[in-house]
Amino acid sequence: MKISRRQFTAGTLAAGAAAAFGALPSRSAFAQGSKPTIAFFVKNVTNPFWKACRVGAEKAAKELGVNMEVVAPTKPDNIEEQTRLVEDWIVKKPDAFAFVPVDYKALVPSIQKANQAGIPIVMYCNDMTDVDKVTFVGSDDEVFEYEISKYLFNAMGGKGKVVHIDGVPAAFTAQLRKKGFERAVKEFPGIEVLASQPGQYRRLPASQVFENLMQRFPQIDAVVSANDDMAVGIVEALHAAGRSGQTKVVGIDGIPDAIQAIADGKMFATADYSGHDQGYLAMQAAVRHLRGEKVPKQILLPVIIIDKENAGKVARTPEERSAPSWDKVVGKA
Repeated sequence: MKISRRQFTAGTLAAGAAAAFGALPSRSAFAQGSKPTIAFFVKNVTNPFWKACRVGAEKAAKELGVNMEVVAPTKPDNIEEQTRLVEDWIVKKPDAFAFVPVDYKALVPSIQKANQAGIPIVMYCNDMTDVDKVTFVGSDDEVFEYEISKYLFNAMGGKGKVVHIDGVPAAFTAQLRKKGFERAVKEFPGIEVLASQPGQYRRLPASQVFENLMQRFPQIDAVVSANDDMAVGIVEALHAAGRSGQTKVVGIDGIPDAIQAIADGKMFATADYSGHDQGYLAMQAAVRHLRGEKVPKQILLPVIIIDKENAGKVARTPEERSAPSWDKVVGKA
C-alpha cells in the first residue's frame, strides 16, 4: 500500500558552465550519429540493492540503444577507489555519468572535475551539493525510515523496546534515515530505544553487531534496520540464537531476500526503495538529456510498504520487475 508521494518539480539547470537546461550537449554521441556510452556507477557489487540498480539501468540501456559500462569499487564503499575510478572515466570521456557517491562530500572534487570536462552527471540514490548535475533520481531517505518506523511502532501498539541498526555513518542516506527514525520515536513516548549502532549497510557486520546486542538485552521487541541487507542478517542472528518470532524486524530497500523473509513470516516489513526503478530512471534521464529533451531537476519515488499482506504480489527479483513508465512518473511534474 502506498504511504506517501512527493510531487516532482521541473526547472532550469545549467549543463556545464553555460549551456541552457535541456540543450543538446555539443559532444553528444547522438548529435554525431553514433552510439553513446554511459558510465553507470554503483557503490559495491556485494549488496543486492546495487545489483537491482544495475539491472534496472541495463533494461533502460537496452531499450534506448546505448552502451552502458558498470563502474564499481572492488572494496565495498571505498572512497579512495571510487575517486580513482571517477578520474579514470573522465579520461575515457563517456557521454554521461549515472553516478552515486560512496561519500557525498569526499567525491565532490572528483565530480567537479567531471563537470569541467563537460560530462553530464545524472545523480541517483544519493544526492550531492556543490556540483552541476542534470537531475537527481531517488527518494526522501528521512521520509522512508520515518514511515517504516511509524508502521512498526503502530503495529507494536505504540510501546516496546527497540534497537536501531544504522548504515555507514558517513553516508548521507544513513544520516537522513537515522533522522527519520528519531522523528518517529519522538511521536511514540512508549517506545524505548535500547541502542543505535552502525551495521555498515552490510549483512555480516550487522549480524555481528546484533549478536552482541542480544547478549546485552534479553528482551528486544523490534529492530529498525537502515537497509534490508542488514535486516536479513539480523533475522539470521535471531534464528541462530533461538529467538525467531520474538522480535519484529523492519528494513528499507525491498531486496528479494527481505521480501522472501517477509512472506515466510521471519521479517515484519520493508519500505521499497526500488533500486531497480532508480537505476532505470537514471539511465532514462541521462539518455533523454543527451537527446536534448527536458529533464526535471529532481525525480522522487513514493514510499511503498511491503508486508506479509502484499509480499507475495511483489516481484522478487530485479529481473522480474516491470520497468517504471517515464511518462507516468515524470509526466506528473
